Amino acid sequence: MNFNEFVSEVKDNIKLFLPEEYENVEVSTMECQQLNRAYTGLMVRKEGEMLTPTINLNQLYEAYKAQPGVTMETVCRKIADIVIEAPIQVDLKAIFNYEDVKDKLFIRVSSAEANKEVLENAPHQLKEDLAITYHVAVDKDENGLSSMFIKNDLLEQYGISAEQLHEDAMKSSPRVMVPEVSSIGALIDEMYQKNILMLTPDEREMLQETLQESSEMPTFFVVTNTERVDGAGVIFYPEFMDNMGELLGNDFFILPSSIHEMLILPDDGQVDAEMLRDMVKEVNATQVAPAERLTNDVYHFDTKDHVFEKADRFTERQKEKEAQAAKTEKAGKEQPDQKPKTKKHDMEL
Repeated sequence: MNFNEFVSEVKDNIKLFLPEEYENVEVSTMECQQLNRAYTGLMVRKEGEMLTPTINLNQLYEAYKAQPGVTMETVCRKIADIVIEAPIQVDLKAIFNYEDVKDKLFIRVSSAEANKEVLENAPHQLKEDLAITYHVAVDKDENGLSSMFIKNDLLEQYGISAEQLHEDAMKSSPRVMVPEVSSIGALIDEMYQKNILMLTPDEREMLQETLQESSEMPTFFVVTNTERVDGAGVIFYPEFMDNMGELLGNDFFILPSSIHEMLILPDDGQVDAEMLRDMVKEVNATQVAPAERLTNDVYHFDTKDHVFEKADRFTERQKEKEAQAAKTEKAGKEQPDQKPKTKKHDMEL
């Protein structure tokens, strides 16, 4: 069964798996463009409902293909559960009133190149090849975060500038998505403590080996939020990089681990940026899902000049500074010593 046939099967049969009160629902699909992904979404809307969950059919189709035991009945039952159990209760008037959402704003970071089309219709700021976008935390509970992506039409309805949106989002983000910094070793240790009782002896031994290896690695720090979801944007919180530089007492490299976190490595002058770039490429290709990738580049923060930039640009700037300093020094040495000349005046008596 190809994808189009799968979509048709779902649309034709989903009502059979819903309760009687869903007998007259409208079932429709639409092409959705979101950050880092495009997909065909399924919506099951009751009469009078303004909002409804949009179910990612591409994701369900991949699961259907990957697991031979999964039937169309299983897929439809899963969709029906989502429709029944996850109704969106939102005060639309509050969502469209900027004063009501101003304190619920938060930022996300994504690849500007991978999201070029989406960003054409959304306010954003570029930081090198990373894009900061703005979102409203609609609902937050033990099941996760429901949010709304602010696009140009909503910004226009709010009646504010993109600059004002950015300023307000930067103020509220640290409260809505609280920052968290930990060393990789501490993070692995936390996972170890949480899961130790559920591991087999072989798995326990493997985790212990990983802990040992991490202790021998350079000191990486993980930057994310307490939800550990869409936490890469924390790096751009106000004064975050300056404070991190003060804490480390050094410049530092920034590695885009995924949309969920950044890795920080102090720049002690011994680290090769090219080697770090190769590491990021390898991890992206083998361990990070395409929808969660940022970029294959490596960034650097200069604590003296307070500059965030790509690591290779930092190297170029340093070379330019050194060349200029050498030129200035050379010019100073070549300048001959000149004693001030005094004018002699003839005086007639």
